[in-house]
Amino acid sequence: MKPPRVPLFQIALTANLFEWYEFSLSGFMALAIGRRFFPATGDTTALLLSFSVFAGSYLVRPLGCIVWGYWSDRRGTPSALNASMVTMAVPAALIGCLPTYESVGYWATLCLVLLKLVQGFGAGGEAPLSGYYVALHTAGNRRGTLAALAASSAYLGMLLASAVVWVLPHFSTWLAESMPPGMGDTAAAQSWRWPFLVCLPLSIWIVSLRARLGFAAPHSLPHQRQRRPLWPLIQAAIIVALMGVTIYTELFWLPTYLESDLGVSHFEARASNVCALIVLIGSITACGYVVRWISAARIALFGTTAIILWCYPLFASLQHANLLSLILTQSAMAAMAGCLSGVFFVLVTDLLKDHWQGFGMAMAYTLPMSFFGGTAPLVNSYLLAHTQQLMAPAIYMILMGLIAFPVLFRLSLKAHVDQAPKVTAAF
Repeated sequence: MKPPRVPLFQIALTANLFEWYEFSLSGFMALAIGRRFFPATGDTTALLLSFSVFAGSYLVRPLGCIVWGYWSDRRGTPSALNASMVTMAVPAALIGCLPTYESVGYWATLCLVLLKLVQGFGAGGEAPLSGYYVALHTAGNRRGTLAALAASSAYLGMLLASAVVWVLPHFSTWLAESMPPGMGDTAAAQSWRWPFLVCLPLSIWIVSLRARLGFAAPHSLPHQRQRRPLWPLIQAAIIVALMGVTIYTELFWLPTYLESDLGVSHFEARASNVCALIVLIGSITACGYVVRWISAARIALFGTTAIILWCYPLFASLQHANLLSLILTQSAMAAMAGCLSGVFFVLVTDLLKDHWQGFGMAMAYTLPMSFFGGTAPLVNSYLLAHTQQLMAPAIYMILMGLIAFPVLFRLSLKAHVDQAPKVTAAF
C-alpha cells in the first residue's frame, strides 16, 4: 500500500536538513574552529587541521552506514532515522559548549574530535535511508519531484548554515556595540558557539515531526538468500563520488578558498555562496521534475559532461572576479551540480532496490561520500598548499567526472533501450 502523500512530502523536506546544516557549519567556520581548538598557527595550518577533523568525521561514517542500514532493513526506516538523528544532534550541540584550546589545551582538541566522530557515525544513515524511502515508495509523476526534494533538503540546511555564518559577524559587531564594553566584547567573542547551539532545537523539531507521521516500514526482500551483484553497487558508488567531490568543492570549500587564497572579502564570498545555493536548489527541483520526461541517467550524464567541459574555465574566471562575476560563476557551477543531485535518489534506488535494499543504499551513498566528498576540502587544501596551483581543485573535479562519464553513458543507453518498446507501443 502506497504511503499517503503528505508524510512523504514531509519526510523528503526534512531528509537531510539537519545533517547538512551542522556539517556545513563545520566547513564555513573552519577557520574559526581551527583557531580555537588547535595551537596558535597561521591560517593555512589552522584550515588544514580543521578540515582534517571534518574529514575524520566522514571516515567513521561507513561504520554508521552498516549499523543504520542493517537497522533499517530489520526494524524499519522510521526507527533508524530517528536514532541516527539523536546521535547527530547531541554532539553537534555539545560542540557549542566546548572550552577552547586556550582554556584547557589539547583536551579541547580531543573533545572536538570525539564529538565529530560520534556525529559522523550518526550521519551514516540519515541521508541515504530517507532518500531511498521516498524514491522507493513514490510512484508516477511525483517520484522525481519528491526525490529531488529529499536531495534539496540538504542544501536548504546548507543555505541556512551559510546565511547564519554570513550574518554572524554583523550580529556580533552590533552586540559588542550595544552592550557594556566588557560584556559586549565577551559576548561577541563567544558568538561562534551560537550556530551550533541551534542544532538542538532544530533536531527536536525534525524528530517530533517524524514521530507524528507514522510512515510505513520499508519494502523488504524475502529472507531467503539473495544474489547481490557488485556491479550495481560499484556504479552507484562512482556516481556518488563525483557528486560528493562536486558539491563539497563548489559550495562548501569554495567560500574559504575565495577568502584565504584569492583575497575576496568575507561578505562577497558568503553572498555569492548563498546565491549559488539558491540556484542549486532550483536546479535540483527542476531536474527532479524533468525526470517524468527524460531519464535520470541522461540528466546526470548532461551534468557530468558540463563539469568536464566547463569546470576549468569557470575556476579560471574566479581569479579576478568582482561580486557579480562570483555570483554568476558559482551559480553556473551549482546548476551543473544540480543535474547530479536532482536525480541521484531515483537513479541509485533503481540500481539497488532489487538486490541491496536500504543496506546497499547506505553503503553506496556513505562510503564514497565519506572518502571522496567529506575529504574534498582537505584534498583541495592539500593540493593548493603543495602544488601552489590555484587550478588544482578544478583538475581534481575533471578527473572525477571522466571516471563517472562511462558509467552514466552506459546507464543512459540502457534507459533509452528500456523506454524504446513503450514508445513503439504508443504508436
